[in-house]
Amino acid sequence: MKINFKEFFYLSNLLSLSRIFLLFPWAYLLSLNTTLSYYLLIILSIIMILTDSLDGYFARKLNQITDLGIVLDPIADKLAMAAGMILLIIYRDFPLPLVILLVYRDIMIVLIGWLALRKLQKPVMANFMGKINTTVISITILLAVINLRQEIFTLFVLVSYLTIVLSGVSYARTAEQILFKTIPAKIIYYLVLAVVSAGVILFCLPYQWI
Repeated sequence: MKINFKEFFYLSNLLSLSRIFLLFPWAYLLSLNTTLSYYLLIILSIIMILTDSLDGYFARKLNQITDLGIVLDPIADKLAMAAGMILLIIYRDFPLPLVILLVYRDIMIVLIGWLALRKLQKPVMANFMGKINTTVISITILLAVINLRQEIFTLFVLVSYLTIVLSGVSYARTAEQILFKTIPAKIIYYLVLAVVSAGVILFCLPYQWI
């Protein structure tokens, strides 16, 4: 994969990077407990969610689809969501198992992406279920920021679990098709994945899931 330094300054890639830098004022506002910080936090959260849609839009509109952007966009998503959810555990009593399962899935995706990049010499683009999961998690985070601890928040938490599982299975299937060609290798791969996944779920069992 070849990266041109000037690609960092493409509008689409700057929008992706902005989600990481906006985390710092977002975290500061979340730590406050004032009416002003509450509304500013909601506005900033919406802006961060919008950048996730706008980076892809401008990449296509301005013909700025690059290998760097394909890698940068999901990394920015994963860092922003993981850090945001960890902060929400501290300040909003966010369900810990949801964060653990998402981080576990993201680690798996990053590993798959790295191995696929080494083999194919090009990054693997996010799939449909991955994009759905990002959207659902973003809305769930926004609802937690609003502090809406009602039925709609519970519903999105449950849907978040579902999309994490479905997108994880989808990426695992992609990895199997790219990385493993023999039946024994595929069997060992799925056995290892099943054991590790079961261990992560068992670790999460004692904690509040919703």
